Amino acid sequence: MLRTTFYQLSMAEVDPDVLRLPADSFERHLRDLLPRLVSTDDFHGFYADSGTGSCCPLVLTGMLLLQFRYNLPDLEVIRRCRCDLAWRYALGLVGGDAPPGVTSLRRFRAKVRARLGDDFLHRKVLDLVAGTEHLPDVSRQVVDSTNTDCRGAVIDTFNLVATGIGNVVRTVARCLGRDPASLAADWKLGAYMARSVKGGARIDWSDEQARNALLTQEIEDAKRLPALVASLGVRLPDAVDEALVLLSTVAMQDVEELPDGTYKIAGGTARGRVISVTDPEARHGRKSASKTITGFKTHVLGTIESQFVTGIAITDAGTHDAVPTVKLIEQADGAGLKPKEALGDAAYGTGANLRGCKEAGVDMRTKLPTTSCKTAIPKRDFKIDVDAGTVTCPEGHVAPHVGMVKAPDGGDEPVARHRFDKATCQSCPLKAKCSTGTARGEARTIVLSTYEREHQEAIAFNREAGAAEVLRSRSAVERLISHLVRMGMRHARFFGMHMVQYQAFMTSAAYNLQRLITISARAAAGPS
Repeated sequence: MLRTTFYQLSMAEVDPDVLRLPADSFERHLRDLLPRLVSTDDFHGFYADSGTGSCCPLVLTGMLLLQFRYNLPDLEVIRRCRCDLAWRYALGLVGGDAPPGVTSLRRFRAKVRARLGDDFLHRKVLDLVAGTEHLPDVSRQVVDSTNTDCRGAVIDTFNLVATGIGNVVRTVARCLGRDPASLAADWKLGAYMARSVKGGARIDWSDEQARNALLTQEIEDAKRLPALVASLGVRLPDAVDEALVLLSTVAMQDVEELPDGTYKIAGGTARGRVISVTDPEARHGRKSASKTITGFKTHVLGTIESQFVTGIAITDAGTHDAVPTVKLIEQADGAGLKPKEALGDAAYGTGANLRGCKEAGVDMRTKLPTTSCKTAIPKRDFKIDVDAGTVTCPEGHVAPHVGMVKAPDGGDEPVARHRFDKATCQSCPLKAKCSTGTARGEARTIVLSTYEREHQEAIAFNREAGAAEVLRSRSAVERLISHLVRMGMRHARFFGMHMVQYQAFMTSAAYNLQRLITISARAAAGPS
């Protein structure tokens, strides 16, 4: 029989079971978790200086968590709050209740960041998780990093310098209340206001002299800009000086001056090269020998079994993986979730990182890096007793301390140098493969590291019976990072490292809350 009535679910009668929300869905549980997560007291004074009507801060907090849970832009968040019944249920919007507008959402986000800190909700969610029974595996955690591509435009040297010039012109014009195109015309810099300086250049790009001439003109224009700004005779905001410093950096980082005073593109890539005028903190970097990164690195510390993020930090892509490890530990410690052990790959086994983690109260456990030298017995095969000041080779011969030399790892303090007896080395059956020196008739020499004690502790751990099994559990971090990537951490939503750090904290907060919901729902359902 043909149905002749039209059924529409009333906005005042939203039922999660009628909507068929999964038992572990974010929307089903958010409305109950929000009052446990934050209270109106957390936002006291947020709207005291505003003459407009305020919005419920719990609703706005829920909107932010939903936004980063599903990696959505502001306008899409507002649309879903109006049209999506699951979202309206999650936020407690019934009947004709209208959600806050996009301006209210953005102002609330800015106030939370300014008054409560970028990590406010990250900390609040961790406090909530720590108060449950679902986080039993804090003592041993894993650490790793992944790439986050910057939002700024990454362009070639010609357009990078041109964009830097245009950036200065626009910044000055904005401060003076002038039209940028008019100011550029007065300064004879109109060509740099176009989207691409290369598109307007009428040159033969296969002609090296023509390319150098265009580059030289750009460098000369960049060099005369400070004098043009000074000739205005007015005091300008710091933003102008910042734009000039950025221009000076991008103008000279990729070029080489020729004997005749002209410039050409230099070979190689400068260390710490600025890759974007619109996102000047972004850098080129490497995750491995074959994988390059453009922008930033996201560093993550988390639990193994329960899969919660306890620390998350953003650095530029050129920063070594091990550098922010102590910062991650401090984040976890601030939430009362500091581990006793942290597991990482070989990149985290630097002496400085091992010592820094030890001083922070955490033992850093890593695999020993593989040696690329096939013609020598590696140093780690020698038994080094730092306290006794002796080095024993695989054949049992002992080399005493014979002097102090400059640390090979760049440390400020000199380190001990140990040399075996030449006659002993030459009578040793391993002399041919011990080192190139012993193969030539010389004695083997071992130079200690500034962090030798830490290295020896790492070697001793790796030789323990259960070390391999412990280190294999490190792979759990890959699953943890994959969840964050699916929630948007592969691409920056904002310009600037501080804003990408805020994105990381918010994504971590939304992920941890979803993880808590998932584990709680499974526990409530019982064994399958």
